[in-house]
Amino acid sequence: MTQVLLAFLGATLVIVVSPGPDTFLVLRNAAAGGRRGAAWSVVGIMVGCLVWMVAVVAGLAALVSSSATLYAVLRYLGAAYLAYLGARSLWDWWLTRATTAPDFDASPAPAPAPEAAHLPATTWIRQGLACNLLNAKLGAFLVAFFPQFRVPGVGPVVGNTILAVIFTAVATLWYVAMLAAIGRLGAWISRPQVRRAVGGAAGLALLVAAGFVAFGR
Repeated sequence: MTQVLLAFLGATLVIVVSPGPDTFLVLRNAAAGGRRGAAWSVVGIMVGCLVWMVAVVAGLAALVSSSATLYAVLRYLGAAYLAYLGARSLWDWWLTRATTAPDFDASPAPAPAPEAAHLPATTWIRQGLACNLLNAKLGAFLVAFFPQFRVPGVGPVVGNTILAVIFTAVATLWYVAMLAAIGRLGAWISRPQVRRAVGGAAGLALLVAAGFVAFGR
């Protein structure tokens, strides 16, 4: 059992750490709303992750990969949502091109962008949740990924539950590490020029991710 769990842990680390739409969203919202925006986005992403884990354990996620219609609907909705978020980031990047001047004074704490400073937590949570749940490829991948690791000595439901707990724990630790890094770099990220650059780069990455989701195989 130990060898199976260690192998699953290693594979999960590679999957979670690899940059994807959720990571780009956290960076985008860190630029737009500071550490607060990033933190609430992670809450939404992790809620979505828990939903996918429950679906995998219950066998419901298999419907995503077995139904071509459902898969296509989720796939294109997810691509459209990523494109929308990316386009908004690039639009904000364009609008602020003349208002960002060099700023060499480091702020003591991460400062949210003025336009996003008063957004409610539900806005960030909703973005993270939608970004994760509309990722049909994630559901299809998990359906194909989990059966590769059979936990000996237990039934499929218990085994998948153990794997789901490991996957969720690794994802949680990764996003906690991201938030810690954002906090440490908060003074730097809060500079207008840096915030604009991060937001623009994350917006472009989201548009590219939308293309892969919609047209990738």
